[in-house]
Amino acid sequence: MLLTIDGNLSRIIGRTAFSSGERLFPYTKEEMNEISWMRINCGGDMAEFRRRPNGVWWGEKPWDDRMDPRAAAAILQYTYSTSIVDALPLHKIDSASLKEFGVKTTPITITLKEMSADGKRSSTVARYTLGSTAPWLVDDPENQTTDDTTYMQTDFYGRDSRILVGTGNILPLFKSGIRQLRDHRPLLIHPAMPASIEINNKGQRIALERPSPDPRTPWKITYPLPLDTDPQMMNVLLGTLQKLTAVRVYDPEETSVPDMTDDQVTSVSIRNFTGRLAGDGKSLAVEEKPVTLRIYPPSDNSNLAELVKATVSDRKAVFELAQTTGSNKEVPGVRNIPLDLNLLRSKQLTDIGDYKITGLSIRRSLQDYPTIVRFVQGDEKTGQQPTWMYTAEGSRYQEVNPDHLVSLLKTVKTGNVAGFASDKATDLSVYGLDNPLLTLTMSLLPKPNEKPRPPVIVFFSKGTDGSWYARQSGKPTVVMLDNEYMKNFTANALAWKKKILLSFNRYNLKEMHLERIGSGGPLVLKFDRLDDSWTASKDGRDETLNINPNRANRYLDELEKMEVASWLPYTNPEAREALKKPVFRLKLVIQVYKDVSRQERQEVTGKDGVTFSAEPEMEEKTISMEIAPAGEAGFSRFYYGKINTTPYYFILNMDSVRLLGASLAEDN
Repeated sequence: MLLTIDGNLSRIIGRTAFSSGERLFPYTKEEMNEISWMRINCGGDMAEFRRRPNGVWWGEKPWDDRMDPRAAAAILQYTYSTSIVDALPLHKIDSASLKEFGVKTTPITITLKEMSADGKRSSTVARYTLGSTAPWLVDDPENQTTDDTTYMQTDFYGRDSRILVGTGNILPLFKSGIRQLRDHRPLLIHPAMPASIEINNKGQRIALERPSPDPRTPWKITYPLPLDTDPQMMNVLLGTLQKLTAVRVYDPEETSVPDMTDDQVTSVSIRNFTGRLAGDGKSLAVEEKPVTLRIYPPSDNSNLAELVKATVSDRKAVFELAQTTGSNKEVPGVRNIPLDLNLLRSKQLTDIGDYKITGLSIRRSLQDYPTIVRFVQGDEKTGQQPTWMYTAEGSRYQEVNPDHLVSLLKTVKTGNVAGFASDKATDLSVYGLDNPLLTLTMSLLPKPNEKPRPPVIVFFSKGTDGSWYARQSGKPTVVMLDNEYMKNFTANALAWKKKILLSFNRYNLKEMHLERIGSGGPLVLKFDRLDDSWTASKDGRDETLNINPNRANRYLDELEKMEVASWLPYTNPEAREALKKPVFRLKLVIQVYKDVSRQERQEVTGKDGVTFSAEPEMEEKTISMEIAPAGEAGFSRFYYGKINTTPYYFILNMDSVRLLGASLAEDN
């Protein structure tokens, strides 16, 4: 019978030995989780708490209020994990130094019980008294940390009066007595659990919802307009409400709150997911009754440091909250809560979200041909790689400049607008949107099992104040845009042109001519692709022995990947004037397959009767380029250039110019 009471005889005859490293209370975690009641005696004050069926610890004495769940978790974890470091017999301790252990002078006694549901039966699971912090430090190999230690006593195993040294230290929980055990955070929320939030900020109402606690499911604003939210700002809202902590907590009879209407206070009402399925058997059910935090304005609105009072609907308490963050940056103030519509709403230009853009068109007013960009799927049979192609000013389709495309798509999908001009604009002429300067149309790839979405159309223009404004077709909102946002919509069609200067394959190279104008004839280099070798001549002399083949190969490598700094229109007067006096000329002779039509292709019939196309003929193609400094030679920051394969001029930076002028000589 004795064994069935508490599981061991030590409760009756006393524990005869405490072994170093042994846990003081050798229960399993499952057994510790059965604890449902605790009493804390601290400095003459006493508090009792009970764990409710929903897992929340609630105070029964001296207040009817929630216990700080972090404190409850710390006490249970300490009780479970504390291990014996040493045991000090009292008869060997001088009475004058006894108070340094704290177990007699500043004791904190903790009693934990497993309580029946009706509260009539209980079984003590642990009881111990904490004293002062001990001077020992103990290594924790499992967590690779060093643990503090605490003096303590326990009469749980009988009339044992030894002073123990146990691992761990929860004394900071009681630095203000039992006061800090009361939860000073008005709201007990987990950022994943809220299903709806309603904000009433002094008469301005905002309603937010989400269908699932899945973090990938975005919040939506449902009032005053159906809007996307800013995910980062929603995290700030939930995190701030979770961390909001009172400076002091009062019982309602100890203080009062101002008598104000709902439109005079700031309130935040939260409904959580219950964890159970709703009636449809698919979605999660939501709590019927919300938990509402009400924050009352200060008596003097100009004093930002003043404390304000607050209440919460599921607790009988009045909280004093700081308006601004003090020295503890981890504890937010009331003014840190984002409660304004323009803070919580998405800052994106459109509502395309995570849809993949497959094509776009940019048309400027009075422009005959729009710039059209589209994604072309690859073809395994022909070996064609998936790529983006564009056409501008009626030109043929060609590969797009990937840097410009990525920059534009990033701006459209993730760039933030500068602000919101209006959510119900009636006179679009104020923003110039009655006659837009630019129209952007985007095609979207439907998601699996989704019907195709119509193209998203956005209008851009300058308002009467000279600022940029935009509006998505079918939406009432007019947004403001800064110049940084608009730079990707430049009227320069050449921004879409790939920056690769010379498009050729080195193994098709036959000859390369390098000419420093004014220094004799060109250096002619011939490349043998079979043995990857070079021969060279200049002004009729054989220069092969004077050429370093490794330098020639590296030169060719650099030519293949050389990029222009920017393309210029064929009408650019500065480039045209500078290139009247070029300083360097490059010519590449390339062997390529002759381009013939299907009708002109010759067919050959083999001995076995199989007909196949004959090997196409080869022809030579010449790529020539000239460059000239943009200023006085030797002092220019960049060079102008022209190549015979395109009508446009270009700019080369000095690094590229130095590469073109590099010597290939063996002794240089």
